[in-house]
Amino acid sequence: MDYFGGHLDGIDFDWEGYCNFTCLHELCGCDWDEKHCNDKTPDELAAGVYYFVDDTSPQGPHKPIRIQCWLLPVKATLQVMGGIAYYMKKAGFLVTLVPMSVSAYSGDPDTSPKQNMKNEYVKWSKNTYEGNEFNLLEAADGMLLQWYSGFDAGLCGLVDDPHACTCDQVEVPDYPNWHNNTLEGPEKSGLLYNYALIDAVGSNTFPSYFPVRCQSCGPDVVLPNGTRGHL
Repeated sequence: MDYFGGHLDGIDFDWEGYCNFTCLHELCGCDWDEKHCNDKTPDELAAGVYYFVDDTSPQGPHKPIRIQCWLLPVKATLQVMGGIAYYMKKAGFLVTLVPMSVSAYSGDPDTSPKQNMKNEYVKWSKNTYEGNEFNLLEAADGMLLQWYSGFDAGLCGLVDDPHACTCDQVEVPDYPNWHNNTLEGPEKSGLLYNYALIDAVGSNTFPSYFPVRCQSCGPDVVLPNGTRGHL
């Protein structure tokens, strides 16, 4: 820590999906497609999963673009992160974690046949260093979950419960089905719903009153009975 003049007071592990050295040099792209990436295990993703999409850009050359699925944490990732956290905590420093929400969402064991239900931070949180068992999640001083709808929605196709991800208007305590930003006093949510661009034309306005949980519609959606179809 002497390299930072004694000013470093913690390390924050901010993990997001990434792709390999080749794709970062624009020889391919990095993205996530539920049909190609979702059912893959972390190890399969780490080995490289690729698919092709059409080039629709105006400038062309309009050839299929090779895309790599984002790489996610594997067991070795959490072992290294846990080791760094172990020695940081041992030295009296803070350690905070910022995993994607799909990397730390449930304490239940992964019973899926391929062990591809993500949740890596929980699944591999325990490791041994200097003969001591160390739980990264218990040792961390704080955690911020990052929400990525593509990854989250992908898990919906892997769960056993057909209603696990349905928008069925079942209201839960402290989470109303309607967001209401028109209330005054302590009941007002404080959600920012209007802002203007500085030194530019235009602004962005969101509704102050809108539903936050509803039944989706379209040609291929989860229906109230748990099957997929048109609504």
